[in-house]
Amino acid sequence: MIVLSQLPISAQADRGNSKAIPLRGVVEGFYGVPWTHEQRLDMLKFMSSKDLNAYIYAPKDDEYHRKYWRQPYPEDKYKELQELTKKAKKLNIDIIFAVSPGNDIAFSGQDMYEDRYAMINKLQAMYDIGIRHFALFFDDIPTKDAHGQAEFVNWVNDNFVKARPDCKQLILVPTEYYLRDMVKTGYVSDYTRILADELEKDILVLYTGEEVCPDGLTENTIHQTNKIYRKPMGIWWNYPVTDYQKEKLALGPLDKMDKAMDSKEVPAFFMNPMEKAELSKIAIATGADFAKNPGKYNESKSWNMALKEQFGDLYEPMRIFASHSQRLENNWAHIGRPDAINLQVLYKNLWGTVTGRDTIPKRKTMDALKKDNRKRERALKELHDELPRKYLNECKLNLEQLQTLTEAEKYALMILDKKPSELKQPELYKKFKEAKARYTQYVAYARISDEAIWRFVKDFDAWYVTSVGVDSSAD
Repeated sequence: MIVLSQLPISAQADRGNSKAIPLRGVVEGFYGVPWTHEQRLDMLKFMSSKDLNAYIYAPKDDEYHRKYWRQPYPEDKYKELQELTKKAKKLNIDIIFAVSPGNDIAFSGQDMYEDRYAMINKLQAMYDIGIRHFALFFDDIPTKDAHGQAEFVNWVNDNFVKARPDCKQLILVPTEYYLRDMVKTGYVSDYTRILADELEKDILVLYTGEEVCPDGLTENTIHQTNKIYRKPMGIWWNYPVTDYQKEKLALGPLDKMDKAMDSKEVPAFFMNPMEKAELSKIAIATGADFAKNPGKYNESKSWNMALKEQFGDLYEPMRIFASHSQRLENNWAHIGRPDAINLQVLYKNLWGTVTGRDTIPKRKTMDALKKDNRKRERALKELHDELPRKYLNECKLNLEQLQTLTEAEKYALMILDKKPSELKQPELYKKFKEAKARYTQYVAYARISDEAIWRFVKDFDAWYVTSVGVDSSAD
């Protein structure tokens, strides 16, 4: 039994002197509608422009990747993968073909032999079209058979990968794929301990950090996980993926990435994107900067550069919009920069003056908020009118939701700017409520600015009802 506290931590790497992570790229590993063939080809071009060198084909809802993993791909899909492989080779990008057999694979009996050779046939078909890099995924499955998985993966490694000298290192995603699942009450779990002991050492294992969607990547997490498996582990980074909150967009940079990380300890780094391939490029561009030189990564600089390169003259309005859609948060996911943090500070200052808790001049704060509101209103209209269709198709509803929140905020600020004796403003409040209701009507399909404007709108409504005495359910 391995006690976590007994795992030594190596010395920090020199900041600013880290080298590029060797294998760096994108894993199409999200749940939902897989990318189209055209989107994949376009993504390869984008990846090449950002010096990313690896793409893992692993869409969860591709039935032949997961549900029907034993079956060969239909001819039309097979030809698409062949074209994708040829395109990637021209761009010096490594196509990694992944299979997820974990839901129903047999580890014993006659079925075990049939499944082993079904896997060989599956991989051989991809080998025949030029793919030389393969991965096996056992994530998000109901059982944790470490012995069975290790024996199967080792068998594939010995009988397929090593039997073909031009194949590259086999990749594995285990069932316990984040640190807090590997370690229970200070001890390494039985599953992870057995898998780490029995897995052949030349197999590259990927994990997602401390959590599934953690609030940053730390050097400590890297060291602890590497010590558990006694070898360098690759990173599967779950940003900008939004398959667990499809109503959100992840438009920020990779955030809180430890600059002390030594690339020798992280041989691979893959970003899991959104269904929305075009908008995923914002975060992917920042992740490319990080992976090329972790020690010099500057998330704000990288993010602004990505927006300028991708949106040109629409940089400023897109920056405003994207700043309100960065953070993803639920009871197990905590990832991405805070939404519109400067605006959150202004709201806090405003409520301090309204309630009398703070002495910050209300006029200064109110003027700043109104200026921001007007600027955002113009920016969103400009995006609505001029954003290229390929982007607008992916964000139109979220854009309209931010316009609706901006309208509600405008009426709230107009009321708050009145003298105390004039706070009762039924017409303005009615317009505010109508805007709030419109946002709520579509919130299941598009959410934005959760901790900034939306929180302010809810706080204002509660304050107005309490302070002015209006029924919050009134039309």
